[in-house]
Amino acid sequence: MTDPNVISHAPQLVNLLSGVTAADPDDNLKDRARGVLLGLAAGNLLGLEVEGRRYDHISRRHPDGVTEIHPGEAHRPMDDDLAQAVDLGDSILTGPDYEQDFADRLITWKRVNGRGIGITTREVIRELERGGPLPEAARTIYERKNRIAPNGGVMRCAPVAIAHRNDPGLLVRESAVSCAVTHYADTCQWSCIIVNSAIAMLLNGVEPDLHGILVAAMNDGAPDMAAIAHRDGIPTAALDSLIAGEAPPAGNEWLLCEHRLIGHTLLAMEFGLWAAATPMGFEDALIASVAAGGDTDTNAAVAGAVLGARYGASAIPQRWIACIPQRQRIETLSDSLLALSTH
Repeated sequence: MTDPNVISHAPQLVNLLSGVTAADPDDNLKDRARGVLLGLAAGNLLGLEVEGRRYDHISRRHPDGVTEIHPGEAHRPMDDDLAQAVDLGDSILTGPDYEQDFADRLITWKRVNGRGIGITTREVIRELERGGPLPEAARTIYERKNRIAPNGGVMRCAPVAIAHRNDPGLLVRESAVSCAVTHYADTCQWSCIIVNSAIAMLLNGVEPDLHGILVAAMNDGAPDMAAIAHRDGIPTAALDSLIAGEAPPAGNEWLLCEHRLIGHTLLAMEFGLWAAATPMGFEDALIASVAAGGDTDTNAAVAGAVLGARYGASAIPQRWIACIPQRQRIETLSDSLLALSTH
């Protein structure tokens, strides 16, 4: 993928991440790596019941928050957030030039499953089915749809962080490349890079320097994310605080408002950054993510991946773990991606 608009270099961010690599795996690292994909799965599934609902509707129907995943999910096809993350992980394992393999897997997934598929992803896959090259198919839809920036790339990006936690250059490039298979906007690519930077730090046992990540990204050419978020009607309290070098809000009250563009990539990114810093534990933070309303399954999937890297799979309630489909496959995939990061 040689499109100059697909981000491949971010020297300041790479320099920041280079100081926090950790080469030797241990039991805690394995638990955190499994936590990334199992946490993504738990968030995806927990948010499904109220996807698209406003926060006030959710609070009326679920005064204690959405606390349970439907047990039938264990036997249902994976929803799009989890399914695409698993497909991306499987593609990464095929080798360094995996983009076409991933595109082919997405085409197959749409035909045999397609559960929860987003509008942008569906339209890009149609272009791919017609033989459109990468990333031209995604750019075509991006330009046709007035350069929107949906969250379909950031929802699935976490496998890149597991595989490349110790190679910041590859983490940056592959976060962008995997995103641009379907989501071409630079804000989509940067969302993936920033979330995966936080996950990589957490996997390596380091509290992520979220202010440093954001400043480095902007110095490396990221757009003014706060200005874009304000323009698009997205809650920005966490982003504004982090850019200013301050701690983000501890709770989720800042998210309890109307989300004008509920499926925006920057909103999902912000959920991930908040999850990396909130004092809440795994369960409470994920329930709070869903309580915010909007694109609950995707926002909670991003938050869940970050929380999983932070607290490990062992922190995920067993009643949620029991509802995750193909759990053994997901754990094996996590282990295999982690093995790549130690070679």
